[in-house]
Amino acid sequence: MKKIITVFILFYIANGTIQAQIQDTFLVKPYLQYGTKNGMYVLWETNGPTTGQVEYTKAKLGTETIEFDHKILSKDAKQLHEIAIDNLEVNTKYIYRVTFFDASGNKLEGEVSTFKTAVNDDDSYKFVLIGDTQRNSRTPWAWGKIAQRAWEERPDFLVLAGDLVDKGSRKSDWTEDFFPSGNVVMKRYPIYSVLGNHEQDSPNYYAYMVNPEPEYYYSFTYGNAEFFMIDTNREVDEDSEQYNWLEWALAASKARWKFVIHHHPPYSSDSNDHGETSIGLSTNGTKARNLVPLLEKYGVDFCMFGHTHLYERTFPLFQNRINMNNGVVYINSGGAGGGLEDFDPVRNWFTSELRSTHHFCTFTVFEDQIEFKAIDHEGRVFDSYIFKKPENKMVTASPPAPRFNTTEPVFEHSGQFALNAMDPAFQIRYTTDGSDPSFESTLYTAPVEIQKSTVVKAACFDQKGERSRVVSLQMKQMPPKPATKLKADQSSGINYTYYEGKWKSLPDFKSIDVVSSGSTKLIGLDEIKHREDHFAVVFEGYIKMDETGTYTFYTYSDDGSRLFIDDELLIDADGDHSLTYYYGSTILEAGYHKIRVEYFEASGSENLSVGTLDKNGEKIPIRPFQLKRAVNK
Repeated sequence: MKKIITVFILFYIANGTIQAQIQDTFLVKPYLQYGTKNGMYVLWETNGPTTGQVEYTKAKLGTETIEFDHKILSKDAKQLHEIAIDNLEVNTKYIYRVTFFDASGNKLEGEVSTFKTAVNDDDSYKFVLIGDTQRNSRTPWAWGKIAQRAWEERPDFLVLAGDLVDKGSRKSDWTEDFFPSGNVVMKRYPIYSVLGNHEQDSPNYYAYMVNPEPEYYYSFTYGNAEFFMIDTNREVDEDSEQYNWLEWALAASKARWKFVIHHHPPYSSDSNDHGETSIGLSTNGTKARNLVPLLEKYGVDFCMFGHTHLYERTFPLFQNRINMNNGVVYINSGGAGGGLEDFDPVRNWFTSELRSTHHFCTFTVFEDQIEFKAIDHEGRVFDSYIFKKPENKMVTASPPAPRFNTTEPVFEHSGQFALNAMDPAFQIRYTTDGSDPSFESTLYTAPVEIQKSTVVKAACFDQKGERSRVVSLQMKQMPPKPATKLKADQSSGINYTYYEGKWKSLPDFKSIDVVSSGSTKLIGLDEIKHREDHFAVVFEGYIKMDETGTYTFYTYSDDGSRLFIDDELLIDADGDHSLTYYYGSTILEAGYHKIRVEYFEASGSENLSVGTLDKNGEKIPIRPFQLKRAVNK
């Protein structure tokens, strides 16, 4: 008897040691991403370089033991592993396990878990909407509880509306908060995410999330629905990259249900994010409202977002009015982790239901009906509604706009523009005299060459003569800006002046006091002593260009910035906004040119970088050797 007990104890200790090794070696436990009818991504991260594999098998009836009949190897020694499983059967349950080998060659087996592939188009399904899982010090337990409640709902997949973490560039936010708290659902159900402002467009987000290129926007289908994922930290105004993409994607969609997901609210009753409502008025939303005309034109059913840490469901809205048949329902679900906020003391006309609580939402979909619920962290349903798809929901008949294709909007001698239509059946007509195109305007058939500054306007026409919205492109003819001769003994770097104050846009720097000044090696914040929020910096100096030619500059800032080259405003990225790229082009002679960068930080995260695009469109930050703190001779 003693021998049996001893053997049991030794086995228990050994098994416990193995489990401890697994716990110590997994930095991020296995989780699922971007599932399709025939595929699934499995990711995990270890504390050190490992090789590994995913073993899997289709679930079988009557089995009492697990026998994995497939495996996919991750042969290269690395920490973050990403395995794509394909050739799976639709709407089918699978059992999987991650196995890996540490630096000593020890084989370590992870937990056995499950996943199911995406359903057929006519099957029922359920998904969970979660927003703002970021940790906060007042209720640090929130995301863990929400994940547990979401697991209890047994959804098919999860949609995350941004602000997954508090600070995207801080790795511990991912490995110590987001993934551990969410593992209970993320190991069994694939997640589809969009960027929030707190992700900071960080490389960590792109490493941990698997989405189609360019990743910050994409679409996916599930069952009878299509989901359009947008990054509202970037520009979403008319003619922006994402606006143009979304217009074509919505126009091409044949899905019964259409969902648009992004981070920032088009409509919101938050108390102070869009204006201090205790003493004044609010804009009741952000620049995401620029997308509303597209949502209405192409029959989108739901627009979902987070950002404000609240729950709010609007009536169906169409053309800024309640319209129960043709309207879009806007759902603010930002309550999965961030510190809770409050509402405007006066009720807004568009609000149907609201609540300030940690929560998530579920959508159970079958054919033309959706059962919707909003559920708090204790599992209580506090809002529910049955949506029936209107049979005659209006979709505008006019075609989507054409797109310009040109790499150089400025030129020295001659320039060229090209245009594309979504459908070859659409005719593109354009003008170069500033007027809006009509069906009698010039028909576009091939790229057009121009020799002077021109504003090109274009539109698509269908066979009935219906016209799309008009798009325009300003093409500028200019000689190269002459270089400036500098003193040979001027030192490298760039001068800066530092200011403090509360602003929502760049201030008039001539009218405010300088707090400090000096020089840095680079245009950025790392070398400048500054407080956490409410400050501004101006950089002034010269930048060297190696050869005469066309240059496209970028700024990447949170919050606002402006870039001047040779005293000309080239990029205007002013305003209180998240980390965003802005671009501007000019023609410069080889040599040194004046550069001035203005920047301000309102609150939250702060970041500033400046650079140029190379011939392949890759971003190249300005280097120290390019800068001079120089004056004219």
